[in-house]
Parts: sequence; structure tokens; C-alpha cells
Amino acid sequence: FDLGLPVYIQKETALNKDDAGKIFSRVFILSSLLYFLYFGISFLAAAVIYPDIPFTLYIIISFMMYISLLVTITNKTLAGLDKYRIQFTAFTVPRILILICFAAGIYYFYFSLNKLMLIFSAGILLNLIITVLYLRRHGVKIIPSEFSFKGAKAIITVSIPLGLAVIFNYLYDKTDLLLISGINGYDDAAFYNAAYGIFKSTSLAFSFLLVSGFTRVAELNRDTAKIRLFFKEHMRLITVICLVCSAVILIFSGTIINIIYTEKFSGSVLILQILAFGITAMGLNNLTGIILNAMGYFPTVMFITMYAFIMNVLFNLFLLPFYGITAAAVITVLTEIFILITEWYYMNKIFRNLEASKIKSA
Repeated sequence: FDLGLPVYIQKETALNKDDAGKIFSRVFILSSLLYFLYFGISFLAAAVIYPDIPFTLYIIISFMMYISLLVTITNKTLAGLDKYRIQFTAFTVPRILILICFAAGIYYFYFSLNKLMLIFSAGILLNLIITVLYLRRHGVKIIPSEFSFKGAKAIITVSIPLGLAVIFNYLYDKTDLLLISGINGYDDAAFYNAAYGIFKSTSLAFSFLLVSGFTRVAELNRDTAKIRLFFKEHMRLITVICLVCSAVILIFSGTIINIIYTEKFSGSVLILQILAFGITAMGLNNLTGIILNAMGYFPTVMFITMYAFIMNVLFNLFLLPFYGITAAAVITVLTEIFILITEWYYMNKIFRNLEASKIKSA
């Protein structure tokens, strides 16, 4: 239910810092109102899929999850304003309190599950309060008069491709595992999931370079020369980092699997080695995706992600019965390469079109 609003607000805030209060008010109020729709739909889904979950526990968890979305909205606003330190503080302090209270609740007070979940919810709510107060102190206040349903409709129209891209990306990450468990069994699914988890975790090695990258590109306001320079600089750094990660995994894959998952997961070693060849493509398509989104080409990213998801599912359905999880690993690598090539192609095409438009208007 984020509908792409977190990415939308970061882009708009970075591009229009003087109007940050207006933008924040519209998106925050819209996100808050969407809770009622979220609650109704998720309640019906939970009643069908998890009928044994107590209603009180469901309310607590749904509230906690939605507060997390509002925290993301405030964090993306702060990112658009180049305020990153407060995000760390607002995240860390409540988590420390959650850890202390949670441990006390389990080992000393013997709290019920509902009370433990309330502790989590209270911690996330504190995170939200800290970020909202910080924004308010810096002139970014929630102004109810800035919200209108007509304006909300316009925002959703722009941001919905981002929301769909998030959904397709989530499905791409999860569907192959579901297919493996259904076609090849749970043992193969466990082996694949172990390797895939390590593969995805390598993104931590380069993601710090992209934390402020989105805001930086949005601020450049489609200045192709500066964005090209940004791309080249970050491409070199990310490529080096990813190649090092790939080499480490290829050489020490057995040791890594044994340390994290024990020797019982030796079936994950080959899968991890295959996935290592996709790390560079994953790193670079994160970069191209951020650039396209920051420039406002949300539908382009949405369609690329959708095509990648469809391709991944079709290939897995066709090859899994014959080649097992080895095929799934190869397909994942090919999917990452497909996303990179497609995003790179459209990014350069957009650059050329923007440059041609400037020449004509000059």
C-alpha cells in the first residue's frame, strides 16, 4: 500500500525543497487516509489465509506495519532534504528501547504475544514521532489545508507505476522460491534460498553509494551532462565493489555456506557460485533504476520490472522440472542482466532525446 509514495516524495522534495512542507502534508495525509482501505483489505485477506489469528493481534500488527510506512514517508522526506543523520538516530534509539523492553517482557514480566507486539508498535511510533518533530522544527509541518482529494488523485496517478514496480520486484524475489518448493520440493527450496539470501545481501556493500544518489540525481533536474557524469563515477565504484564481492564468493563459497548454514547446506555452494556472476549486474541495475526513477521515468522502470518478472517466471516454469535449482540460479543471473541492459538502453535513449530537445529549443 505504499503506492510508490515514498519514492515520489523523495524526488519531489529534492526537486522543490522550498515546497517541502506542502509536499509532505499532501503525501503524509494521503498515506494516513489509505490506512482504512489497507485495514479493510488486509483484514479480509487475513481472515481467509490466516483464520486462526486473533483479531486483537491482527489489529496490533496491521497498525505497526502501517506506522512503518509512515516512517518511510518521513525518512524519504528527510532524504530529499539531505538529512540522513537524524534518520539513523530516530531508527536506533527506539530499537534499543524495543530490545530492552522486549527482553524484559519475555524474561521478567512474561508478557503475552499481544503485549510484545505492542512494544514493537510503540517503538516504531516513537520513530515516527521523532522524525515528524524534527521535520516540524525545520519548517516542514503537516498543513491540513494543503490536502485535497483532487490533488491526491494526481499524486497517485504519478506514483502508481512506482508502486507496481515495487510489487513486481517483490514478486520477482519471491516467486522463484515458491515455484521451486512446488516443483522441486522444500529441500531444494531451502538450498536455493540460502544461496539467494547471501547473493542479495551483497547489495549492502554498494547500497551506501546510492543512499544519497537518488536525491542528487533528482536535484540535477534532468541535466543530462551532470547525470552522465554521476552515472560514470558511480558505475566505476559499484563495478569494482561487485567484482570483489563476486571473487570472494567464488573462492570462498563453501566456507561462507558452512559458517552461516553449516555443512548440511552444501547443496547451496554451486548455486551461490552461479549467482556470484549476477552481482555486478544487480549492482549496476540498481544504479540505472535509481537514475530513471529520480528523473521521473517511473512507468519505464515499472514496465522493465514487469517484463523481468514475467521472463523469470516463464523460464523457471519451463526449466525447473528438468534442471532444478541450477536452472533457477542461471535464470536469476540472466534476469539481472536483462534488467541492466534494458534500463541502460532506455536511460541512454532518454539522454539523447533530452539533449536533442535542448538543441531544438536553443
